[in-house]
Amino acid sequence: VPHGAAQPRLSGHRAVIRSAFLLLAAFAALASAPSFAGVENDGEAVMLVAAPQMPDPRFARTVLVVAFPQDTGPMGLVLNKPAGMTLGELFGPDRPDLADHPDPILLGGPVDPEGMLFLFHWPEHPVKALPVGGDVYLSGDGKLFETIVADRSASARRRFFAGYSGWAEGQLDREVANGDWLVLPVDTEALFDPDTERLYERLLPRAQGRAVRAPAPDGALVREARSPVPLAAPRHP
Repeated sequence: VPHGAAQPRLSGHRAVIRSAFLLLAAFAALASAPSFAGVENDGEAVMLVAAPQMPDPRFARTVLVVAFPQDTGPMGLVLNKPAGMTLGELFGPDRPDLADHPDPILLGGPVDPEGMLFLFHWPEHPVKALPVGGDVYLSGDGKLFETIVADRSASARRRFFAGYSGWAEGQLDREVANGDWLVLPVDTEALFDPDTERLYERLLPRAQGRAVRAPAPDGALVREARSPVPLAAPRHP
């Protein structure tokens, strides 16, 4: 589990999600080439679509994007669970300058629910960020956060998440092999799709069509899933 300093902090749910402490040392040492097998093998970010028979109810009907920090397990963000509040409502009591921000907050997962991570477009790879696909990155760095929220015109090109989903080394491979998850290459348009309510229904048929079976020891099936395709559109604690 990543440790940190300088990451925007939350404090609970409405009453809990309020403070703006900063932490994140994890992103100070980010790289993108882990040494895991199967879905974790080559370090490229992927998208996960929960199989209809997903055994963990917390992840039923979810869509995640998963990146692979060096020296930690995979880190994922649930893309289709709105928290029911905006960035302005979250930080406004402590940060009046952010009070009118309309960006929705999403529940990224059960790990570190008081921490905030964010996906964003950027023209080049920021130092304290993980590549996700194309010009999209994942970070929790406080300075990046301030830079991103300062641009009021970029709401459609960023997403903010309370908490994240994580896996121990090898755990995600086992879950994919068990059929809990279907794997897709990263679709950068889907990452920022505002219609989160129907995101699962739109991506499930595509994921089932690619039907990734249990990955071979060298991760061949997952690498196939990451190859470009025409677009029709954790650690469980």
